[in-house]
Amino acid sequence: MQNSLIRDDRIEEPGWVLLSAVIGGTLVVHTPNQFVVRWLDALSASYGVRFLTAPETLFAVSAARGIIFFASILVLGFLFLRPVVGYIAERRGLLFPRKVLVGAAAVFFTAGILVFPTHLGIMGVGYGEMSKDPFGFQDATNQIYQRLLLPALAYFLQFRGPLLFHIFSLVLTFLLLLAVILYLRTRGIETGFVETLGIAVSTFVITQFQSPGYTEQLALIILLVMESVPLGLGPKIAAAALALFAHEVSILPLIAITLLEFSRKEKAWLGIIVFLYALSWLASYRFDLMSLMSVRAVGGLSGITWLFNHPLRELGGILVSYKLLWILIPFALFTRRYARETLFLLLPGLVATCFGVDTSRLMAFSLFAFLIAIVVVKKDRLIPERVLRLLFALNVCLPSVYIGLNSGLVYFDGLYRLFYRGIFFQ
Repeated sequence: MQNSLIRDDRIEEPGWVLLSAVIGGTLVVHTPNQFVVRWLDALSASYGVRFLTAPETLFAVSAARGIIFFASILVLGFLFLRPVVGYIAERRGLLFPRKVLVGAAAVFFTAGILVFPTHLGIMGVGYGEMSKDPFGFQDATNQIYQRLLLPALAYFLQFRGPLLFHIFSLVLTFLLLLAVILYLRTRGIETGFVETLGIAVSTFVITQFQSPGYTEQLALIILLVMESVPLGLGPKIAAAALALFAHEVSILPLIAITLLEFSRKEKAWLGIIVFLYALSWLASYRFDLMSLMSVRAVGGLSGITWLFNHPLRELGGILVSYKLLWILIPFALFTRRYARETLFLLLPGLVATCFGVDTSRLMAFSLFAFLIAIVVVKKDRLIPERVLRLLFALNVCLPSVYIGLNSGLVYFDGLYRLFYRGIFFQ
């Protein structure tokens, strides 16, 4: 759903600098040090060249990867953020007046009381360690290395190590909340404190309080801004590449958004970006798809196997991800103008949960369907305003929990736990 403000439909031809940045960043993302070490060991064994595995060689490789990635995100970030900053600066009074910023801060701190962000999540710990030296980091699990953008930004901005990375993650969570507000306000939708908090206790924000440090929030920020601000072809390509560098699952909402909104030329270019990303990923595993898929196994089982073994956990994880906001989805699905769009944008999270065990967390990639449902319901007045505010208030009152296929129900420290301990969670 395009925003209600005038969009800039100019098509900018991608230049060689942009394409070089995309290719360079993609290659760095898919050549982690543990792979490089293995390749150098093989070459050394084949040709007897000992210096290939020397510490100095590995340091030089890490440094080169860091320089290339820094240059890539500098180019991509500039191309993406330049029109975004200009757009928001021109409309700051409309998009982010003082009361909106104060309200967002109040929502952020209230959500942090409902679920205390006391420590990094399981993978958040890994990303925190990665932030110390993202280009020399060796990921023993081969599960997090390609989500390089967030640890790299923390490294470049001096938020290194678990403690500072934790703080950096919470700053991004606040920016994610602002990005949601931006998305709604560019479509003429204003939300008060209770409504915004009712949205924030859904998976895509509250998960970052439950398990800080996960990288999908950066991908979601990029996608939300891309959907809120009029962009030409070049900035869209830059945004798509950055989202992929943040989290590979962002490919799913990217495909949905592209099919729904992009021009034929934009579709072609995004297809090229996705192809380069997928090709590099497969090449890093020597085009052995089974080896790539086996990395995603948890406890020796694939996500599909976990799903068949625990279908009720899958259903529970999907339902608790947005709680009562699910009530809004049928209104959008049965509104002819928005049915196709809502369905397309609901699928990414649902598809992701079939291949990963983090059901509630992965449903974050369906957030656009729920934001569209909010826009449709409020704009078309499908639900009386008083009833809608009550719905958001009740959504706050229901506990935000996590349900994964491998873990079952998990709840976290905070007011939710204090209020509901001994009632729902025995």
